[in-house]
Amino acid sequence: MLEERRSCEFQLWRVNFTVLTILAVFCFLYYVSIFCVVVPWLSYSVPGITNIWVLTLTTGLSLYCYLFCVVLDPGRPPPGYLPDPEVSSVQEVKRKDGAARFCTKCQHFKPPRSHHCRKCQRCVLRMDHHCPWTNNCIGHGNYRAFFLFLIYVNAALIHVVGLLAAHTLHILQTIHLQRVLRTGLQAKPVLLAAGWIGSIWLWAVLQALAFAIALPLTIGLLLLFVWHVHLVAVNKTTIEYQEGVTASIDAAASGLGVVELHQHPYDLGLYSNMMHIFGSNPGQWAAPPCRPTAGGTAYPTKWDMPANGEH
Repeated sequence: MLEERRSCEFQLWRVNFTVLTILAVFCFLYYVSIFCVVVPWLSYSVPGITNIWVLTLTTGLSLYCYLFCVVLDPGRPPPGYLPDPEVSSVQEVKRKDGAARFCTKCQHFKPPRSHHCRKCQRCVLRMDHHCPWTNNCIGHGNYRAFFLFLIYVNAALIHVVGLLAAHTLHILQTIHLQRVLRTGLQAKPVLLAAGWIGSIWLWAVLQALAFAIALPLTIGLLLLFVWHVHLVAVNKTTIEYQEGVTASIDAAASGLGVVELHQHPYDLGLYSNMMHIFGSNPGQWAAPPCRPTAGGTAYPTKWDMPANGEH
């Protein structure tokens, strides 16, 4: 009970300069997209209001999940944890002597899929990686929030890039046809006569800067999202992918063949993998989490009965 409360504690000290910079980028891209693009261009028409609401929703959800990953604990082994060989036919052991995994720095046994983070100076349950952009580890307690963040932030960034690109084309077409161009927070019309460039240079610079930030962010985060879709599909963490299968399987006890020994033991099939990561109710998979994911000291494998695993 005490450990569960500790895992839900806020870690406000993790809000450092990098995190504040990320939050500033969120605010800047949102401000430019709404007040420099949507309002002057589409005003408060149905398309304008729709774009404002959709971008506000995706930006708000991505910010919520991002802060969730920053300030909440990713999960830590409970005090006095001891490995139980009867829980699963798969036991993770040391590479050298085959003994149960023990953290010499924290001085306790490691639950399955947990690793010691040198940055956080502690063990993390189902550690995926240490994220410098959140100044926190991504682990069992916040991986769902991290994955949803990738969904929401990519939706928001694609929307931003689309708005900026479409508005740029609108400006070029307006200039070519010598029509009235509206800019700024008040959507003031600009007369396209001699010296017109001087009256819109500020908004042009803001939009160019926003596009220069949003486009590479979109490409990078889309690639990261595709990568984690693959990891979720096979129920692997980034560390497990880099190190290979870390579980040692007692073939004599479980009756497994040689080929099966090299399979990832936690891959239960796409639907079951998603259930164990996002929860048993598919209707809530896309909803932002309210608290860290419970459990994290035992995981079902493809060779265990479902009742033996911890959900």
